[in-house]
Amino acid sequence: MSTKNEYEKKNVDVRVYIDKLRDKIDNYFKKDASGHSIDHLERTLNYALYLQSKEGGDVVVVGISAFIHDIHRIMGAEQNRYVSPKESLPVVEQFLVELDITLEQKQHILYAIEHHEEYSFGGGVKVTDIESKILQDADNLDAIGAMGIIRCFKYGFAHNVIDYEPSVPLYQNQFEEWKEDESSIHHINNKLLRLGESMNTKTARKIAKKKTKLMKDFIDMYIEEFTGKISED
Repeated sequence: MSTKNEYEKKNVDVRVYIDKLRDKIDNYFKKDASGHSIDHLERTLNYALYLQSKEGGDVVVVGISAFIHDIHRIMGAEQNRYVSPKESLPVVEQFLVELDITLEQKQHILYAIEHHEEYSFGGGVKVTDIESKILQDADNLDAIGAMGIIRCFKYGFAHNVIDYEPSVPLYQNQFEEWKEDESSIHHINNKLLRLGESMNTKTARKIAKKKTKLMKDFIDMYIEEFTGKISED
């Protein structure tokens, strides 16, 4: 388990790589309007480094993969279709070329990015390495809570997803990443509320509890106000 001083030292080391990537990544993501902007990458990086300080793993793999994990989102916007993380790997490799990392670290980063959007409730590959687990958790932590709600509606605005469709039941048994939700409220209910239970690490599960409660309360209040229910409780 890393001490605070070890975490701060590793933080400095990995940020050397992040600084080398920053200008290119910032330029690549500057047109994003769907909630997958450079701000999301920075927050995911911060979550990932915090989780690594508690859970262990290769901080270089964790940090770099967190900072460049959403290349496929920009590709999808450019091509007007769903692009899987796996399809983005050749582009991801181009960002890694100039970094002084080992072949093993590079392959590990690519693996973590390829599988970062696979969830236990969606039937995806269950990763076993701590670095991939941390990337999944860090990305999912930024997808929930107050920021998650804002990002969900940003995505909806960018992709013409309506806020709410009352004719469609909220809960569905299967979530598939490539399918558009009936509404942003459906997305929060069918995916985001389930992310807390699918967190890989103990640290992430603790952080997710408060965020999940906020989203549940938001949906309850939204439905109440949407339907015109008036309550003093």
